[in-house]
Amino acid sequence: MAKVQVLASLLLATFCLQSLQVFGSDPELTSDFKVPDGENATALDGNFFTFPGFRNFTANPSDAPLVTTMRADLSNFAALDGLGISSTLVVAPPGTVNPPHVHPRASELVFVLEGTVDIGFVDTTNTLRTQTLKEGDLFIVPRGLVHFQFNNYQTTAKFINSFSSASPGVARLPTTLFGTGIADAVLVKSFGVNADVIDKLQEAEGAGTQPGY
Repeated sequence: MAKVQVLASLLLATFCLQSLQVFGSDPELTSDFKVPDGENATALDGNFFTFPGFRNFTANPSDAPLVTTMRADLSNFAALDGLGISSTLVVAPPGTVNPPHVHPRASELVFVLEGTVDIGFVDTTNTLRTQTLKEGDLFIVPRGLVHFQFNNYQTTAKFINSFSSASPGVARLPTTLFGTGIADAVLVKSFGVNADVIDKLQEAEGAGTQPGY
């Protein structure tokens, strides 16, 4: 009987591990890295594994309300394919915000390079968890939760957002709610406001600039 229980436990553990692999953000590779179609692995040198896009990256004009972002993910860095990781460089001048958004396929690890920035996320119990991050700090945002970053200070902040997927995806709430054509009646009833308020929010979103991540 004991042997049967041990075997059952091993089978259950194996199933759980396999489930984690199946439902993970990125598929598991069976090689060191994924070679693009039509390419020869031996011909791929260090340039294939290098992303130079963060060099000399600068922010939007000082009067822009949103942070400036440059992402390195599967859309522009083929070497990430299958490796389960990507990054975004964020430059946040004083007073700028990375609006509430979600990454449906990845957790996010924030590392502050310089300056100070406020960050927060809301979990599925509707609990808001915030922190003021300073240079050298790390902060984790669990996968799929609404979160934001805000520089409410006098100096520019720079930070790296790293993701547990090569293609984390992003859904920016202002755009999702007010820039995609959801019927006014739905928004009026959902938010408990009149149609004029919804119209103003839709107009503001239409004129806004969207950060990448």
